[in-house]
Amino acid sequence: MTIELKTGSLEIEKSEKLEKLVDYGSRINKKRGFLFVSKVLGKHLPTKPSLMQKTYKDLANLIPKSNEPTLFIGFAETATALGQGVFEEANLKNSFYIHSTRFQTSNKIFLSFFEEHCHAPSHIFYEPLDEELKNMIKDIKRVVLIDDEVSTGNTANNLVNELKKVLPNAKKYYLLTILNWAEKNYENFEYLSLYQGNFTFTPKEINFESCVISEPSEIKDLNEIIPYNFARYGTKKLNLDFSFVKLEKLKNKKILVLGTSEFMYPPYLFAKYLEENGIESYFQATTRSPVNIDGAIKSKLDFKDNYFEEIDNFLYNVIDKEYDKIFLCYETTKLPATFDLKKQLKQKFDVAEIFFRDR
Repeated sequence: MTIELKTGSLEIEKSEKLEKLVDYGSRINKKRGFLFVSKVLGKHLPTKPSLMQKTYKDLANLIPKSNEPTLFIGFAETATALGQGVFEEANLKNSFYIHSTRFQTSNKIFLSFFEEHCHAPSHIFYEPLDEELKNMIKDIKRVVLIDDEVSTGNTANNLVNELKKVLPNAKKYYLLTILNWAEKNYENFEYLSLYQGNFTFTPKEINFESCVISEPSEIKDLNEIIPYNFARYGTKKLNLDFSFVKLEKLKNKKILVLGTSEFMYPPYLFAKYLEENGIESYFQATTRSPVNIDGAIKSKLDFKDNYFEEIDNFLYNVIDKEYDKIFLCYETTKLPATFDLKKQLKQKFDVAEIFFRDR
């Protein structure tokens, strides 16, 4: 089938399985003008927490069973919740989870790498803060890399080469994704995915000039802004208490829980808590990924980030919807004056803010 986008034509085999996983849009990016808009991630589209959890379980079931010490790795910013969700659903004893980050702190860097096709290419992995997790590193035998999709496998192959330098006993690597478009196999790792296929994209001759800021103009130490560890420094199962919520006030209401940037999994757990208590809830998150209003992307809000880096952030497919209440969730200790997302949302919605803490 052919999907006509502002940036070109996408040719892809029609599939009921694929249709359940994605819709289509276009990026403001000359390297990659198309976008597979996930229906199960909770990033560009509002998603039921139960559907997200089902996706985590389906992916976890693809991982070969083993009692060997295993490291689960998620990629910022899109796959931070996906990675942790898969880790928790896999429920392996000798394992822990960590995700890459784009934010600088003073903590010791484990390794870093660049994702060449990405709008914001830098990825940082910090050394675990917990001594138990730090000591587990030398015993890790398997590594599960988790992302929403793989296009060529080159980035994963480069990362595995770097991981081999710091994980001396890891012998088996898996790249676990929702979508797999790669045509080449690598000796370094094995592909695992919910859907595997191919496509072609014919770009249009258009001007991709953009003034979007995706990287900070100066490196800032964000220790005071993000002092908490929700997986940036390694974690096991995350337990959060949401008993402060007055559920009776939310009955018969439609709720959206909004995560911010990399901070997705704890707000997802909050949305899941609401859904499990009989409340119609959806999850979504902001992003620094600039895309067009095109295809599955029906609306767009733009604003500066809440991490004091003055990076352009976006929220898609919310302002055109109807919700009785929106919970806007942060891992940051405070908000910059330039962050006006709440102000924009309050023009239409009842908005409450939640500042999460890990202790």
